[in-house]
Amino acid sequence: MNENTKRQLWRLLLLGLSVLALVYIVYQVYLATHEAARTEVARQTSVNDTVSADFFVVRNESFLETSSDGIIIPMVSSGSRVAAGEGVVAVFDDENAASRYADLATVQEDLARYTRLKQQKNISAVNLNALGKRISGDVIDLTETVDSGDLTTMQSQVYDIRDQILARQIATGETVSLENKVTELESRQSSLTKTVKGYETLESEHSGFFIDHVDGYELTAAYDKVADLTPSDIKKLLKADPDDVSSKVIGKVSSDFDWFLVCAVDADKAKTLKKGETVTIELPYSAVSSVTATVSSKSKADKKNQVAIAFKCNRMNAYIASLRKEAGDIVLHTYTGLKVPTAAVRTNEDGVKGVYVLEGNIAKFKQLRTLYTDDDYLISGETAKEGEKGDFVSLYDAVILGGKDLYDGKIVN
Repeated sequence: MNENTKRQLWRLLLLGLSVLALVYIVYQVYLATHEAARTEVARQTSVNDTVSADFFVVRNESFLETSSDGIIIPMVSSGSRVAAGEGVVAVFDDENAASRYADLATVQEDLARYTRLKQQKNISAVNLNALGKRISGDVIDLTETVDSGDLTTMQSQVYDIRDQILARQIATGETVSLENKVTELESRQSSLTKTVKGYETLESEHSGFFIDHVDGYELTAAYDKVADLTPSDIKKLLKADPDDVSSKVIGKVSSDFDWFLVCAVDADKAKTLKKGETVTIELPYSAVSSVTATVSSKSKADKKNQVAIAFKCNRMNAYIASLRKEAGDIVLHTYTGLKVPTAAVRTNEDGVKGVYVLEGNIAKFKQLRTLYTDDDYLISGETAKEGEKGDFVSLYDAVILGGKDLYDGKIVN
């Protein structure tokens, strides 16, 4: 190969390298100026604005005591309402008698249920259809009860569903031998009634909720002084140790039906809470997911800018009856709207804040109705305000997250 040929080959090689370098530079410029648009769909969601607190539960509680060392059988379930003078506990000296009493209670409950079913007559086709829908709805409710972990009503829900299925069988002409079942239960009831003897009935002195256990905090806070509690008082309650309780105490009655959750929180965070306002209190670390309560009292702020708040509630079941010292959140407000990432928020040439959405391959600027915001996302309202003009983010808009130098009408990838 002569020198002339070598020089030509070098020129071709250098030219090729130059072209490759130019292509690479053009590609990098393209990437820098034509970033692919990443989007996130605006969907409806709800978010709670909350303030965390430690709660102490105050009830007007009185002990139930027995002088006997016998076997105790509750006559009503824990968390149930009782009237003054109503028997709440049966105390037996003999284990067999206690067992027969428990059997009698079960038989009486079954007899009442089957007697009601026996009286089921002439369900119309319309009622039959409604009954089928009710069964389906109650099965869904039962599933939600199991998922929630609050199983206090599960037994009654199961019985209700079973009764409705039997009622539907009767209405559709299926043979259900209720007469024989009722006769059998009546016979067992008569037999057991004759053998259940020799027990002491412990009656409630007050109307209220029967609770089948004690925790030693029953007398820690004065029920009628709840409104006078200070933030310092509440902190002492939360740190208090339980009192010793006599072994003769077999339960208690929470009278007046109303009970309180008291807490101390920052005054600025609680400034929106007004006396008489109804709020939801979430209790995620207990068997009770949440309770609805009313602001009963709110103290003035102390030197540490803390306020004492008492929330009044009258809902009760076995799980709620076990509440005492709980960590939770007060729901100050619930915001419902469109969830938009805060990283997508931009300011257009007119100084208006909003986001760019992708319509086809065209960027379009849309305004926001900001209801709530945090570090990661905001909630934009869907309802237009009076006199409002312009385009606003709407459900299922593809909100652009990436992209550079966006403007209304820009073609994006």
